Amino acid sequence: MSPTRPPARAALTSVIVITVAALGASGCVTDPSTEEAPAPPGWIPTGDAGLDIDGRPFSDATPRPDGDPPLDAVLRDGAPPDFALPDAELPACQSPGAPIARSVDVPLGETLFFEGDDFLFFWGADHPCPVQLVARPDGARAAIVDGARLTPDRTGVWGLRRGDDRIEVVIRDDLLTADTFLNYNYTPTHPLAVDDSGTLWVASPPSNAVQSIALGEDGADAGPLVPTGGWPTALTWWPGGRLMLVAQTGRDAIGLLDVDAGRIVDAIRVGDEPAAIALDGDVAWVALSGADTVARVDLVRREVTDRLPVGHDPRALALDSDRGRLYVASMLSSNAHPRGQLPSDDLPPPRDVTVIDTRAVEVVGHLPEISTVLRGLWLAPGGDELWVTATESHNDIPSVNASSRAHRHRLARITLDHRDPAASRVGIIDLDERPGAPGPAPSPYSIAPTPDGRALLVTLAGGGALQVLDPTDRRELARLDTGHDPRGLVFAGGRVWTFASLDDAVVGWPISALDRDTAPTIVSVGSDPTPPDIKEGQRIFNDATFSARGDLACNNCHLDGLTDGLVWNLLLDGDVNTLPFRNVGGTDPFLWGGFLPTLFDFSREVLRLVGADATGEEMELLTLYMQSVTAPPNPYTLPGGRFTPAAERGRVLFEGRAACVACHSGPLLTNRSRVAGKTPGVQTDVPSLIGVYDTAPYGRQGQWRTLADMVDYAVEFTRAELDADERADLLAYVRELPGDLLYLNSARPLSGARSVWHLSPIELAFSSTLAPGQEALVTLERETGGGWQPVGGRWTLSGRYARYRGDPLDFETRYRIRVDPALEGTLGYRLGGPLTIPFETGRLAEIDTTGRWRWDIRGAVAGTVEIAFLQSAGGHVAGALLDGDGLIDLDHLEGFVSGTTLFIDPFPVTSPFGEVTVESTELDLVDDDGDGIADRGAGLIVTPFVDLRVEAVRIDGN
Repeated sequence: MSPTRPPARAALTSVIVITVAALGASGCVTDPSTEEAPAPPGWIPTGDAGLDIDGRPFSDATPRPDGDPPLDAVLRDGAPPDFALPDAELPACQSPGAPIARSVDVPLGETLFFEGDDFLFFWGADHPCPVQLVARPDGARAAIVDGARLTPDRTGVWGLRRGDDRIEVVIRDDLLTADTFLNYNYTPTHPLAVDDSGTLWVASPPSNAVQSIALGEDGADAGPLVPTGGWPTALTWWPGGRLMLVAQTGRDAIGLLDVDAGRIVDAIRVGDEPAAIALDGDVAWVALSGADTVARVDLVRREVTDRLPVGHDPRALALDSDRGRLYVASMLSSNAHPRGQLPSDDLPPPRDVTVIDTRAVEVVGHLPEISTVLRGLWLAPGGDELWVTATESHNDIPSVNASSRAHRHRLARITLDHRDPAASRVGIIDLDERPGAPGPAPSPYSIAPTPDGRALLVTLAGGGALQVLDPTDRRELARLDTGHDPRGLVFAGGRVWTFASLDDAVVGWPISALDRDTAPTIVSVGSDPTPPDIKEGQRIFNDATFSARGDLACNNCHLDGLTDGLVWNLLLDGDVNTLPFRNVGGTDPFLWGGFLPTLFDFSREVLRLVGADATGEEMELLTLYMQSVTAPPNPYTLPGGRFTPAAERGRVLFEGRAACVACHSGPLLTNRSRVAGKTPGVQTDVPSLIGVYDTAPYGRQGQWRTLADMVDYAVEFTRAELDADERADLLAYVRELPGDLLYLNSARPLSGARSVWHLSPIELAFSSTLAPGQEALVTLERETGGGWQPVGGRWTLSGRYARYRGDPLDFETRYRIRVDPALEGTLGYRLGGPLTIPFETGRLAEIDTTGRWRWDIRGAVAGTVEIAFLQSAGGHVAGALLDGDGLIDLDHLEGFVSGTTLFIDPFPVTSPFGEVTVESTELDLVDDDGDGIADRGAGLIVTPFVDLRVEAVRIDGN
């Protein structure tokens, strides 16, 4: 996402062409008529293009003009670029403020927007001077388009002048690595398309690239990667322009990909988080998932002409060109009981599918309510039936658990009323219990019939499968394994193709043989920089087959790491609003009630909720993924996340008279404490405010539908006396967070972790690439009798990561990582305050307790209970009660394994005799089969009143 900018000027009507003759000493365009031959829009003819303003070679591989050092030395030393003009030749337009001279690294495939761009944040959104292109690499042809943007087409150094500002843009194809990768977690929506030549194209969002696949009778071959703007999620072929349209979700733009040249040649800024494109001649309709709108884009003029409001988070479009109707499905659409069992007053009307008249360019109505989460659309030939893939969330169920069937997966078949959309008839088809189905059909996504009409196909994003249905009675004919998270359906080369997005693979079957006996064609695509352990954690997060019933994944509620906007009655919290996992690292404790000290403890509760069998190693991978999800660039700020003037005034109020900082303090805007907050009668863990602008509703029980409502109530809560303008400023600040803050994404060990493995890797990941030379700002300290002492070893910085290298940690020792608030990102982002990550090592664990246990309790109180444990690599144990047999009830257990003994911390239980605190629990564990996992144990439970004996037997893996 890009910051809010002034609307783009009228799109291209003439192309400014810079030739060698035009690159005179001033670097200005002297005569556009010197164009040597017609060229595609945004290009210039080849020739002696790689020249600086004096006509000398300007290369990143050799010393630069006037004997300057090589480019890598300039970047390392932070020296300004040196292609200054003599004072007498400075352009008439002068830069506001002091002249700027700097180097900027930009990935190949990006378009630079001069009316405001995060890469060029120092120019803001209102620089008065035009931009001049004064240097570029050998062979480069790209030119400035309409004075507004530039899409560099070669790696190397590009020189820009604006007034008396001198900018060296270094275009690179090696910036995206595992260490620089930022997980905005944008998932593909419509990632497959076919061009006129029959070539299949796929978008790989985390790779920041698209890729062609040549189809043959015997298989398919992937072509080279084509870099694009950040996070491409959807593709559509535009025959009229012979261009592939690419939804650049992370850059708020539609990229124009020349498939013959194999590069992005231009881009159109369209709005917050484009997620789907429907083509109507030379007009593109674009769903803006972050803005709850649809944009109409004139592709010839390359400008947005209209914007229309739709439901929340639109991600699927279906176009009926003959009738001039566009159907827009909102992923987070509606729910009959959004607040679960709590009273729901003054709810907005449902906007599951919005109907737009494309000729009048106006919203003409909405279809009747369909379901909770809408993912895919298919419009039948003739335009009289619309099919929707959906998940129905039953959040009105009390005490949701693994057996509740809280999510039902379905198709909606809608008979359309073209005169009155609200009168359309909706029929529901339950996909979970179709005849012939082997089990639930979790998270149906894309839908389409085969070209011969013999089957209806549905990808199951949560089930890793392609569901093949009889088109008449919808019996399940087959379920084909696709790999993780299949998105998209296209028919090409005699096969049906889908994209297993979390396996980075395109998978296809012959249309004539859609059965399990037919081996699929699998093509690996992309160059995914996601660290492997984070990627594996993401697969666990999205995999519904991981759950007890095979119908529920973490992603069912925390959609793409965010929220379904519903209140659920579950776990230890009671009725609570679904929290996003974005920026969760360092916000301990966890759950709304703050009952759980670490994310690892929280993962134990997740397993109890979904009923999954898992190992401690798998849950540690899950915690790494959850920590990795970070807020994308805020759409409300100025370029580079800089706060608007209103937000700057709001920051003063936030930290002053409004008294918000009393709870929302520190780098993540939370004091990590339980307080008597805005929900009466309960202690609430203070939530982080990072990226809060798009996580509605707000409050522990979803009391406030909008951020403005929540901020207004917060002002009343703190009894601050603010007038309407001051409240608006305060809202602007909260909405624009994180702004230009640098904050912690993830930590290993986890903040607050106990019994940490003495060989555990120690690393911190931040929200932005770190400026070099700051290793001294990060320290590891050990508690000693005399206080805290620095630990020997060294820190290294690489991309977003700070890593410690040193001797193994001591056993049973308290440590802390401290980060100085002066730490900066490469674009000037800085921590909001000092950062401390405490953790504690234990003894060496020689046995693993992970699994489901039956405890037979003997003594003055007797009975049998079932408990599940999860153990980390260092021996930390998190436990949950599965069945108290009427004897006890408890929230959760924490403890550790030392050697072969399990120690459980004191914990309160509810018993027939009232509330009792168990003071200590120790079990000696035995591994009967030598696999390192405990099979049985015996020990003692100590209470203030009686000691009880325990005989424990491990039942299974969880």
